[in-house]
Amino acid sequence: MRRYLIFLIAVIAFSCASTKTVTKVDDDMTVREYKTDEYFGPKKKLAITKFENATRFGKRRLGDHISDVLATELAKTGRFILLDRENVDKILEQLSFSQAGLTAGELQQIQLIDADFLLTGTVTHYSVTTSGSKSIFKKSKTQTAEVAADVRMINVRTGEIILSESGRGIAERKYEEVLGVGETGGYDESLEMDAFRAAVIKLTENIIPAIDEIPWSCDVVKVVETKVYIDAGKKSNLKIGDLMEIYHQGAEVKNLAGQILGYEEILVGSGTLVDFIGEDGAILRVESGEGFILPLICKISPGNSRQSGGIQ
Repeated sequence: MRRYLIFLIAVIAFSCASTKTVTKVDDDMTVREYKTDEYFGPKKKLAITKFENATRFGKRRLGDHISDVLATELAKTGRFILLDRENVDKILEQLSFSQAGLTAGELQQIQLIDADFLLTGTVTHYSVTTSGSKSIFKKSKTQTAEVAADVRMINVRTGEIILSESGRGIAERKYEEVLGVGETGGYDESLEMDAFRAAVIKLTENIIPAIDEIPWSCDVVKVVETKVYIDAGKKSNLKIGDLMEIYHQGAEVKNLAGQILGYEEILVGSGTLVDFIGEDGAILRVESGEGFILPLICKISPGNSRQSGGIQ
């Protein structure tokens, strides 16, 4: 009988231990590390500004949290060069963004950050609640943190908003006590960050495909005889021997609302990467074409072994 009681108490204690669940409510999947296949393509430059906080709680802290977690998740993919957020915030401090796009003046200022894409957004919901029940034999308590955020991704070259997405995450901690056996506890401070991260996972899974659809490119900063100097190098995951196409960037192409859709591009030559300049620059040896006149951009050649999409 005594052994039976000891066994019963052990079973009750095990069943009453606290449990923690973190979910993305969009598809009710358990939060996980975002993983991709090995990435071989060139990295794109990404700037993440501080998110606004549209909730009644946390003031600036919530916006900082979502920006930090988003940067961490995107860095794990190995597909981006993330620019220093403090410097980005200083440049963008006086700017405001809208779904309609950016003014010409705003676009010129954004281009100063030397990024391909800019991510900005808003924390739209934040809540922390505690619920529970109590009877003669059993007590239970559930702590829940819920976060929702909207994100906008802007193509820095054109000012076009290429992605507008929302993500929501929930993190829960459950405590149960039966016949005085089990676990109780105060507020689990990690729940908040888990909820932020669960929301960001959803955003990340939409951001990456949207960026992958846009071909990688970089700017030509200088041309000297048969050498072409570009503003991408080792950090961008370029390799010696990469073959690139050189395009002259022509006039802006706008829609009827006056927004920039892109630029006329004329293929004027090609070059092979032969040397690096520091971490962020490289030199191409001209293989075809002559008389290059800025502005010029470079793209990975379709004949290159590493496509700009990057999965091999």
